[in-house]
Amino acid sequence: MASIGQAPSLKRRDPPAGREGDQLIITPLGAGNEVGRSCVYMSFKGKTVLFDCGIHPAYSGMAALPYFDEIDPSTIDVLLITHFHLDHAASLPYFLEKVCSYIRVQRYFNY
Repeated sequence: MASIGQAPSLKRRDPPAGREGDQLIITPLGAGNEVGRSCVYMSFKGKTVLFDCGIHPAYSGMAALPYFDEIDPSTIDVLLITHFHLDHAASLPYFLEKVCSYIRVQRYFNY
């Protein structure tokens, strides 16, 4: 979905035999070596968390989005937005509407 580069695919990845759930797998879908497009997919012991859903402020359109097409959204247990800056939360509406419209949304705010 986003443009530049190619992240390794996480779709249907099977854990190594005998090590299921023993490894913390961290995969940046954006912001790996840049400012902006913060989105990190983490998997541990059969659970997955997607941290942030930001855009890259220097790009527009699909190029500004994280590499959502590299994951299977149905595997995400929790989507956590760390704070509401553009580079951490601005692609959330796109993700919820286009990528995984079936997810139940619950909001927690500390203010």
